[in-house]
Amino acid sequence: MKKLTALFLFLFCSSFSFAQTEDFGSWMTASFSKGVVKGLDFTVDQELRLKDNLQSINLLYTNIGFDYKLNKYIKISPVYRFIDKHKSDDSYGIRHRLMLDVAFKIKPGKFTLGYRARFQSEWRSWGYASELGNVPELYLRNLFKVQYKLTDNWSPYVATEIRFQISNPRIPYHNGFDRTRFMAGTSYDINDHNTAGIYFLYQKEWNVVDPQTLYILGLEYSLSID
Repeated sequence: MKKLTALFLFLFCSSFSFAQTEDFGSWMTASFSKGVVKGLDFTVDQELRLKDNLQSINLLYTNIGFDYKLNKYIKISPVYRFIDKHKSDDSYGIRHRLMLDVAFKIKPGKFTLGYRARFQSEWRSWGYASELGNVPELYLRNLFKVQYKLTDNWSPYVATEIRFQISNPRIPYHNGFDRTRFMAGTSYDINDHNTAGIYFLYQKEWNVVDPQTLYILGLEYSLSID
């Protein structure tokens, strides 16, 4: 735990040494899950992201996937994401992403301690639309989260995510850690099937062209059907 805390503080402090552009935005997410068989859920997420101090749309994405609970500690989630993203020329470009999440969690008392490893592969175009259209960007993302059951309904949490770039076809010799996220928020269980949430996210980039610092206000709603 001491080593993890030291790593967290080092990444947080060292990220301030890079000159970056800044922006405030909002991410709004609606999620749906439906039980298929015991231990297996079908999931859909729809998210809208605003940028430029909430004045324009950054992207829209749709996730379609499955959550499989291997046991009470481990969950595996293959997901496909369709992305419509704003480009520098004010047009929008389609991206396709495949993700495989492996999540671990334990619940000591009222706490939930979680770790999620995500392997991510993303294509900017299909076919022959561009020379590198079929060559994916590859990432490994590591998320650490601590949540506390404050009441029957309220569960505040803090989390951090560290992203490692495995390969990028547009920058063939670049790889390594290039982004951190720090999050604090809470979820509210409306009833057995409906949950709402709000969070603040701080994101720092480095070792990339035109690095950004983002301040994000996030809103979430999820519906779960057994």
